[in-house]
Amino acid sequence: MKEENNEETFFREIMSKSRLDVPFPDFDDKVMGLVELSQKHRSGIKRNVRLSWIFFLAGSVFGIIISVVLPMVQEPIMGIRIDKFAIPFQIIFALLFAAQINNLLDYNRLTDR
Repeated sequence: MKEENNEETFFREIMSKSRLDVPFPDFDDKVMGLVELSQKHRSGIKRNVRLSWIFFLAGSVFGIIISVVLPMVQEPIMGIRIDKFAIPFQIIFALLFAAQINNLLDYNRLTDR
């Protein structure tokens, strides 16, 4: 019993020495508000990254479909043969795909922290 009392007194003394004097009375409320705002911001970023993945996958599927269908088109539109655009489209699509998957993976790593 006496040992518990000594420990309790010791901890009270240590805690009283560790108390910080803050320059204004609502400091705790402001800090907690900033923490809450930061948490909301982080959850919003996670939601946006998830949406980015969904739209990235939808765009990738659409791009792959166009890459397959474009060489099959034989009819010229306004005098230009569409199948001539297949290779440049596929090159641009591959470059954009690689760049965007890299960006999304980086953002995904940042939000997992």
